[in-house]
Amino acid sequence: MNAIYLVTDDRLADVAGVQAQRLAEQWQCDVHIFVERRDPAKAVREFHHGDRIHYHYEELGGLVPEGLPEDRKWPRIVYMRLFAPSLLPQYDRLLYLDADILSLRAEPAVWNVDLPAGIGAVSDIATLESAPYDLKGVSREKWLAAVGVKSGRYLNSGMLLIDTAKWLKIDFAAELRRYFAAYPEAARYDQDFLAHLFDGRWTELSPRLNYQAYVMELGLTRAVAPVFVHFCRTQKPWYGDSRGWRAPTDPSYTEIYQEMFRTAGLNPDDYTRPNKVNALRRARYRLRLWLRRFGVISGRERRDIETWRKRSDSFLHFMQKGLATGQFADEGRKRLDAPRCAPVFDGRFAVGVENRPDLREQVKEEASRV
Repeated sequence: MNAIYLVTDDRLADVAGVQAQRLAEQWQCDVHIFVERRDPAKAVREFHHGDRIHYHYEELGGLVPEGLPEDRKWPRIVYMRLFAPSLLPQYDRLLYLDADILSLRAEPAVWNVDLPAGIGAVSDIATLESAPYDLKGVSREKWLAAVGVKSGRYLNSGMLLIDTAKWLKIDFAAELRRYFAAYPEAARYDQDFLAHLFDGRWTELSPRLNYQAYVMELGLTRAVAPVFVHFCRTQKPWYGDSRGWRAPTDPSYTEIYQEMFRTAGLNPDDYTRPNKVNALRRARYRLRLWLRRFGVISGRERRDIETWRKRSDSFLHFMQKGLATGQFADEGRKRLDAPRCAPVFDGRFAVGVENRPDLREQVKEEASRV
């Protein structure tokens, strides 16, 4: 028997709830939502799908050792995903998902992937070739050494496939204390910890199971055919349509969330979060588009298109090599067959237009306004 679980606070409880309904319907399995409220007296709206969705309140906080490092981006709640399996011992396999991950379809074969160390995960795509963007001037090798990773492999903890019996043999409280005493420079707390604890032993899964924001606009979505899309960037699709030079996220994802909210009886407008671009920047972006109509290509466009191609080439190489060598334990494919689409520069972002049929017209429309 298998189940999916999410860990959230009350701020994302509705998003997690509508996602749980979608997961229960698609995957036909139990879904557990662990809610850690800032105010335990605060009511949380619950969502159900038959008897498949189960809520838990404030059950995990007490299991996490005191004194672990945390900050605004990586708060204490990130550790709680490690302890939830101890409350779900009745399941053979568990699939953990961040609340900002969207399930596009079920992939039941995932439950049968062999997990010798008890964990399957996807590489952190943004750090395949370099250290995290905020570590200026630090090599990838030096960064990995500082967080205790010797294998060169670093995972993203937003999606974890877990063999419950093997997981429960680990004393995570003790291991966490030991880890941060030995590696005080670790700053992506639970993720660094897991990459170290299972260094070289975690089963690598295809990026289709954790299709991260870093690669969404690189023109390969159709080829990769993601199962889970991970919106690990500041602008979330439920905040509203991200066109208008706020983020390059495909607006079709916003439409999916809006439909999920409506189906659950919620008003999508209640979850939007305006993120306006100031007038000066908007004018600058439009000017680039207007000049482009006359064959004047800005330095910004040249640089961004070149960066897009390098990133897209790198990710394509990673995927093709991984498929050809059997690196991804969940994949049966030997190569990506769907073509990569070309980028379009919208004045601020270079974006692959495979899922953006509106984008070319949008670029023309914005340019004509200047």
